[in-house]
Amino acid sequence: MLSRDTIELVVTAMVYIVLGMFLGNLILIALGMAPIIFLSLAILVGQPRVDSVVRTGKDVKINVDERISDSLMVRVSGGPGVVTVCDSLPGSFALEEGSNFRALWKGLKPLEAGFSYTAKCAKRGYFDIREVVYESWHPLQVSSNILGMTSARRTIVVQPQPLFVRKIKNHKGVSRIPMPMDARFRFGIPTTDFKEIRDYRPGDYYRDINWKASAKHLSLNKNRYMVNDYEREGRKVVWVFLDSATHMALGTAVSNTLEYAVRAALGFASFYLERDCMVGLCIYNHDATQWEGPFVSQEEALELDLPGLHQMEEALEAPPAPKEAPRQRQQTRVLYPDVGKRQQYRITKELIQVEINYSTESLKEVVHTCRRHILGTQPLFVVITMLEAANIEGVVEGVKELYKYTGSTAGRPSIILFNVQGYNIAAQSQGEKLAARILNYHAQPYYEVLRRMGVALVNWDPIEESFANALQRQRGVA
Repeated sequence: MLSRDTIELVVTAMVYIVLGMFLGNLILIALGMAPIIFLSLAILVGQPRVDSVVRTGKDVKINVDERISDSLMVRVSGGPGVVTVCDSLPGSFALEEGSNFRALWKGLKPLEAGFSYTAKCAKRGYFDIREVVYESWHPLQVSSNILGMTSARRTIVVQPQPLFVRKIKNHKGVSRIPMPMDARFRFGIPTTDFKEIRDYRPGDYYRDINWKASAKHLSLNKNRYMVNDYEREGRKVVWVFLDSATHMALGTAVSNTLEYAVRAALGFASFYLERDCMVGLCIYNHDATQWEGPFVSQEEALELDLPGLHQMEEALEAPPAPKEAPRQRQQTRVLYPDVGKRQQYRITKELIQVEINYSTESLKEVVHTCRRHILGTQPLFVVITMLEAANIEGVVEGVKELYKYTGSTAGRPSIILFNVQGYNIAAQSQGEKLAARILNYHAQPYYEVLRRMGVALVNWDPIEESFANALQRQRGVA
């Protein structure tokens, strides 16, 4: 398509030609023909066009704050001119090396050029990178720039950074992380339900060796046998409840309270799954309407035959009360307890998708939803949230609902309330850090209320200490 300046030049040339023919002036005709000849040659030459963009990077799965590398090869044909190519990246990706933008000069011959870059993935999620935007210029600017987009797909799965608790260096004076009731034995009686194929460990039975898988494994120069592993009886149950309310967004887009809470949830799930516990995950929303119990139908008013009732004045009808719009409910965000690597994969997949207001059920509602899977199991409950004075009432109601399904704990806590201190995450300057300490200090009375209820309260400041240290220093966690 011709540019506006080119069209104006063509119109001017035609005016000169018509005027020269009318007046019989060859000079005016020559002045009009010169730009037309020039424009005709420029249009015949054409401008560059992008034929294809090939991406060499493959689909990957990485953790938060890890880096990815990618390279793109661009093929350009057509006439000479300038071509710019840009690989569109998500806003949470930060360039570390190279550039995702390239400017090229296309000569008379076809051009093939590439560029590469390294980016840091600062936020979890599923990222489908496919849009490559380009723009080409005609060298004489006789036509409009060509803006286009081509597809070069690559999927990047950024998982939450795992927070594992593996070893305790100082064994003296360090309390243990609570386990579900009576969880004193790591192994139960094997059943006939197949779990997975794992590496051979000393003590495994000879009959459990999977010879077909072992032969394939040994052919890859790995000197290990493979053993069939089966589900075991006596599994202990752990429920992890994660808050996705609005106050969990305190912080920046890539470093906020919810991001650290998701990492903590994954850390708890990994810790208990490694100890052969059945782990379930529930996402709730403290901002949701509080649960008001099951529906109870209202009894109809009795019709009484009273004397003289017809002589009374008719009651004025009150205007109907405006009906509240029903709250749109989403699907319950619950993963029921299971064991093994399958459950680890499901929990990780669910946590990748968690965002603010991911659920529409409060803590009390989601506990009531899962009650049939909780009854009779005597589980350990882990509630991950950010405690504030404004939401303490909802937390207390949820804890009371959880205590309906816990048995006699014999001094061991059955509920862990993991408090992610979001004010410290959001604080940047010294004044903000001081204000965060004051807010945390004012929340101390509410902490004592929860501890008197028998809750093992764990306060975690992700900026100052690690996940493992926060668990180990708690006196009440024993």
